[in-house]
Amino acid sequence: MVYYKISHVDHRISNPEQRIASDIPKFCAGLSDLVQDDLIAIADGLIYIWRICSYASPKYVLWILAYVLGAGGTIRKFSPSFGKLKAMEQQLEGEYRQVHSRLRTHAESVAFYGGENREESHIMQRFQALVRHVNVVLHENWWFGMIQDFLLKYLGATVGVILIVEPFFAGDLKPDTSTLGRAEMLSNLRYHTSVIISLFQSLGTLSTSSRRLNLLSGYADRIHELLDVSRELSGVRDRLMSRNSSAKNYISEANYIEFSGVKVVTPSGNVLVDDLTLRVESGSNLLITGPNGSGKSSLFRVLGGLWPLVSGHIVKPGVGSNLNKEIFYVPQRPYTAVGTLRDQLIYPLTADQETEPLSYGGMVDLLKNVDLDYLLERYPLDKEVNWGDELSLGEQQRLGMARLFYHKPKFAILDECTSAVTTDMEERFCNRVRAMGTSCITISHRPALVAFHDVVLSLDGEGGWKVQDNRNGSFLPTESEFDALKSSETDRKSDALAVQRAFSANTKDNTLSGPKEHSYSTQVIATSPNMEIESTEQPHLIPQLQCSPRPLPVRVAAMSKILVPKIIDKQGAQLLAVAVLVLSRTWISDRIASLNGTSVKYVLEQDKAAFIRLIGTSVMQSAANSIVAPSLRHLTSKIALGWRIRMTNHLLAYYLKRNAFYKVFNMTGMEIDADQRITRDVEKLTNDLAGLVTGMVKPSVDILWFTWRMKLLSGRRGVAILYAYMLLGLGFLRAVSPDFGDLSNQEQELESSFRFMHSRLRTHAESIAFFGGGSRERAMVEAKFATLLNHSKILLRKRWLYGIFDDFVTKQLPHNVTWGLSLLYALEHKGDRALTSTQGELAHALRFLASVVSQSFIAFGDILELHKKFLELSGGVNRIFELEELLKMLSCPQMLSVCHLKKLFPSVMWIL
Repeated sequence: MVYYKISHVDHRISNPEQRIASDIPKFCAGLSDLVQDDLIAIADGLIYIWRICSYASPKYVLWILAYVLGAGGTIRKFSPSFGKLKAMEQQLEGEYRQVHSRLRTHAESVAFYGGENREESHIMQRFQALVRHVNVVLHENWWFGMIQDFLLKYLGATVGVILIVEPFFAGDLKPDTSTLGRAEMLSNLRYHTSVIISLFQSLGTLSTSSRRLNLLSGYADRIHELLDVSRELSGVRDRLMSRNSSAKNYISEANYIEFSGVKVVTPSGNVLVDDLTLRVESGSNLLITGPNGSGKSSLFRVLGGLWPLVSGHIVKPGVGSNLNKEIFYVPQRPYTAVGTLRDQLIYPLTADQETEPLSYGGMVDLLKNVDLDYLLERYPLDKEVNWGDELSLGEQQRLGMARLFYHKPKFAILDECTSAVTTDMEERFCNRVRAMGTSCITISHRPALVAFHDVVLSLDGEGGWKVQDNRNGSFLPTESEFDALKSSETDRKSDALAVQRAFSANTKDNTLSGPKEHSYSTQVIATSPNMEIESTEQPHLIPQLQCSPRPLPVRVAAMSKILVPKIIDKQGAQLLAVAVLVLSRTWISDRIASLNGTSVKYVLEQDKAAFIRLIGTSVMQSAANSIVAPSLRHLTSKIALGWRIRMTNHLLAYYLKRNAFYKVFNMTGMEIDADQRITRDVEKLTNDLAGLVTGMVKPSVDILWFTWRMKLLSGRRGVAILYAYMLLGLGFLRAVSPDFGDLSNQEQELESSFRFMHSRLRTHAESIAFFGGGSRERAMVEAKFATLLNHSKILLRKRWLYGIFDDFVTKQLPHNVTWGLSLLYALEHKGDRALTSTQGELAHALRFLASVVSQSFIAFGDILELHKKFLELSGGVNRIFELEELLKMLSCPQMLSVCHLKKLFPSVMWIL
């Protein structure tokens, strides 16, 4: 019952479903990527260290290691506490999603009260707190990203150039003056460049692992806290202590229930019942009364082991300190599990736990006893339904009665379980329970139930209690006793005395009137007309919702109007800034490519002074790039956050209008997880869209820029080869690409269903704990999780197969194209290759061409990958705008006009 204690007793964990359904997947994905990258980096590092030592000198390894360690130490000194920031972000995300889940659970009550504005205030408070914190995180990432990129990426690249070129100015790799010698030098330089860069990357990856671990520690701390609290509450750490103390206070396998010196204390320390001594024999019935909050239900929380037994001891049937099959609990709102109708009747048992499987005939008999046999025709018997949304409170109470008839316990705890049914059904229920030989312990404020009980226990909420034997009228206080007690006691006890007076008066009336053949309620019901239950096949309450959905291009156009309503505003300025930064980054990349070619030229010419000046230029370019790249990431994240705010506000404007939040769950006949779509799906969609903006702008600018540069180097033929390869590659990838949009859509729906099961468990934790339904709920949660895992495995397998083709087409095969274009350029180059100047120009041009082709293929790879991103995004767009279109119709004032309702329900009398 840890799930109950976390929600109702121990309040250290505010939203466990967020940690289970969100933190764990993110932590596992991040840790998996970290382990994979570190293993690859270790393998690459060992191999390339061995290669450098074999043909050059170990000093290059030591220089790289010294630089990486120094840069890593500097970065750790400036690094903010990203773990705490991430933990707080997840906490705020959980609180924001929780208010949406709460609104979904209590949609009908909120709609009745007209509490839209109040709920909107709660939601916006949580959302604004989340946005403020995300802005803080983005700012921290921005300035720290500039430091990290400068030290590890761009300045590191300059240091790498020095280490690459240094052995060719002095040492064994220094070229001789012959043409063949310089050609061999170029070959060695290319290989040495690859080795140094790969070693730098591997050591740099290992040095950044500490920051990534720091980031993951935010998730890890939250998960570890949940595990620690769960172990503590389940008694794993204190098992021996619990055996020696609490277990001795419960005596099991008796034929009666007895409280001896029992004290009921709330988790906050308030004493509700003190020194209670009471025995309920098998065959007798106990009625518990008292004002609200007096401890009526709390007494059974102690009996069921939900709250600890502070003092005294309890004797009861069955085994253990919890409720069991001998003591069955029927609450005011019986818990209905997500499952078939048969699952509701046998709850908390599962099909494999039944000793005598419930047959169809048995289901019919049970449901007929409570006038619910029409439910058999509402859905197919094997269809899983959320019955809590399907049934009214009265129907749920009658279903709880049928569940009690199935289990046939020795004792039944009835907690206001007949408050929403007719008096006739209440009498039939009591008579059926009595005929089964089940003893009732009833919690109620209805004096009419005194006639069905032998003993009445009255609680005053301040520790006091009184027992009344209804069979002989003993312990009935007189009028003078009532007056004396009323004058001397507190207001709390006065409320209790008022309840006792009402029950006492009802008892006297029953005694004076004597037994009657028919009660007044029976006579009234006998004269009432019979009500036939009509067909249970429920039509969709809103037939207009059955319209065809809008096509994807129309939805994308509508989304663009929401996210970017006009160009001249803050979002437009941010998009313009992104374009400027992309142009700046492309220009810097072009300069770096030219610088790489120039460095080779100076090596051939053995011009150290020019090379030193070149290093100074490289440092300045590194500083510029270390500002541009993090700023581009920062702006992308800011755009994503701004779009999330706009999309959320747009959806909430319809969701919290004209009770659309209620209608979407209860009146559409559709399974729409609106809370998941407004929170998780909007976040994911806006992040992916913002990434897509830079993913489209940057490669487009790069292709245009480097196409022009390549035309200057290799002419139209080289450009034609490049574009032909790109078009063929794009066509091939589209041909082998799975339907990632549909797969992504299904994954989000399954994640939503899995998360909803956890949210539902938290909401109904007490009812489930009373029923002992932990194993049943675990089976349902595990079934949803297994379905999600199976789908994830299918999606991962398809991504793996597609990734093989994608990597081959966009990353590996382009090397051959680069070599081919370099060969064509070299063959067509004119000049005396015996001259050092000509060799330098050729080396510069070939190196520059290789960089241009490499950048072009990176851009083409990004363009080719856009197809996959578009497919995955289409699933998110369809989910969001399916909800948006539905909310627009539901919030329309003409949607549920009185005239329309008259057409839907002609037999109902409408009062205007």
